[in-house]
Amino acid sequence: MSKFYKVIWFDDEHQDRKRIRESAHLKGIHLVGYGNAEDGITELEQNIGAYDAALLDGIFYETSSEKGTPTQDVAMGKVAKALLRLETRKKLPWFILSGQDSFTKKENKFAAAFKDGKVFDKLGGAKEYEDLWNKLVDEADKLPETQARINNPELFKIFELGYLPYSVQENVMNLLIKPLPSNNSDLKGMLTNIRSIHESCLVKLQAINVIPNASDSFNTIIRHLSGNVTKDRENRWNPTSLVYQTREIQNLHEWIYYTCGSYIHYLENQHNDVYMISNYAVESLRNGLFEILLWFKKTYEENL
Repeated sequence: MSKFYKVIWFDDEHQDRKRIRESAHLKGIHLVGYGNAEDGITELEQNIGAYDAALLDGIFYETSSEKGTPTQDVAMGKVAKALLRLETRKKLPWFILSGQDSFTKKENKFAAAFKDGKVFDKLGGAKEYEDLWNKLVDEADKLPETQARINNPELFKIFELGYLPYSVQENVMNLLIKPLPSNNSDLKGMLTNIRSIHESCLVKLQAINVIPNASDSFNTIIRHLSGNVTKDRENRWNPTSLVYQTREIQNLHEWIYYTCGSYIHYLENQHNDVYMISNYAVESLRNGLFEILLWFKKTYEENL
């Protein structure tokens, strides 16, 4: 699978800028346009983790209620400040693409303060766009989140298709980019995250009737996924309903569910008299969960 970059784009004329969209598309860049600062900042606050970079026009609307031709750079300043404020969550690289002389031929206060004066010219043609996309890709590739997504396309395809919600994607991203635990608090957090993602898969399978009731006991759910195996008259074990998982996947389900549950309980109650798993086991749980996610995708698609 080729590289793919998702970029939030602030430009009041973004819907009409087909040439820019096509140029970006050829570099694997999908531009998600917003014509005003207010709506775009709300999107960043809610979903900044989904983006690899931001692209700002020099002059665009502050709010969706504005009409006419925008003439002030206040909206751009608001977005720039929002990006700086959100750096605690994700340090998103951002770039200015403007057709205004006040940006491309003169010094602009926001460009000078936030971007070292570098502005790409919207009217500069194919070479200017090529330079912009190359710079954007170079900066985006430095993000650990972008590296994780590009290196694990099968996992993130689940979220592109909408099979699991964005909140679960954030949890998966955390598993991919955060280091293995160095203390009990980190261990509890990672095990809780793994358990939460696992449960989200089961709940989603209930929504398409693969699982009758996600609130059933775990053993009941596992038996159902394995076809409710029972002994026949000849003392052989056979499924009595549709089979959704192999024995190997069943083992992964049980390994994740029981191990995470047990050690979360131990850590919450500060038990010091039990064998504590090492990061070898934590890494195994994490990779096992990723395999469960691929099984989930296949099962979900086959039963829609």
